Amino acid sequence: MPDAIGRSGNGQDLSGTTAAVAAADDYRVVVAEECFDWREMTDSGLREALDTLAEVLQPFADGRKAAFMEPAYDVECRRSVALIDALYSPGGGLPRDKRVLLQQLLSKCRRVDPGEGDLPQPVRVADGPWREPSWGTAHALARAAEGRAMSCLLVPYATEPDWPSGWLSITRTTEAGQDEVKMHVLRRPDDTPGFWRGLLTHENVPAERFFTFIEEAFPRLLFADSLRLHHFKGTYADVLPWLVKLLGALDDHFARTLAECGGDQTQVIRRFGALGLDISPDSPNTKKNAKAWEQRNVGFADGIYRCEWHGKRLWDRDRVHFSLPIAAYDNRILVGVFVGHLAT
Repeated sequence: MPDAIGRSGNGQDLSGTTAAVAAADDYRVVVAEECFDWREMTDSGLREALDTLAEVLQPFADGRKAAFMEPAYDVECRRSVALIDALYSPGGGLPRDKRVLLQQLLSKCRRVDPGEGDLPQPVRVADGPWREPSWGTAHALARAAEGRAMSCLLVPYATEPDWPSGWLSITRTTEAGQDEVKMHVLRRPDDTPGFWRGLLTHENVPAERFFTFIEEAFPRLLFADSLRLHHFKGTYADVLPWLVKLLGALDDHFARTLAECGGDQTQVIRRFGALGLDISPDSPNTKKNAKAWEQRNVGFADGIYRCEWHGKRLWDRDRVHFSLPIAAYDNRILVGVFVGHLAT
């Protein structure tokens, strides 16, 4: 199995120029035109909507992660005002500060001319009504149908379509009939980690690129530079779904659960058990074994931290050792060791 080689100090993958260029060129989020519909909003509602759009879009507006469709410029965003006029005309109805910010964000998104495969055709979620999607939604679905993990940005005020956030199975109409496509819907900033986690498993991201996505997927975790995926006994394909699930649960729940349980380890273990995950602190016998206890000490930045808790995939193999919340890092958790099994 490939080693997760080539990591820099901040955990980024440096495994090859070609892969890096391809990753940088492969946008993942498409801004749907519904995000630009402010026709029924009051002035205060408009400001709030623009703030919301900026907050959701900002992490992706880096020149490579997001795109929007060229026809969006012709969308009527205010009564009798097209988006292009609202963005670039002082009389377009948008507050100047918000207009300038939106200009900046959209300038860092790729503009996409629709292709033949992007023609909007009726789609639906579950047993919901059939709807004709926007160009942006149709384009995201077309790319998702090719096997890419894609997200469609539909902010909370975009009530049509009224799809929930997260990963959805969407039935779409095609020239050949119908097909089902899995796509992510991004409505709030808190939806972002779920997209990157889904990308890791949806595309079966190769081991050498796993660390490329961890900062976005698990923002409340810290990762030691020494982590290597080949240190697990199981194959990468076997380990990946469990690893993403475990890291996601640690990111979302571990610090909060510890606090809510008052540090009661048994309660913490039970709560994670309810999530289908087996975690526990190391045993008293391990703590008495100086050599074994030393293996839990992990260097990170300018300090040494003890990763005294672990999650296990199977009873006899594949462990992820992690720390208690670290106050100096805003109570984030250090993931320090990937291993088949440490000494006890």
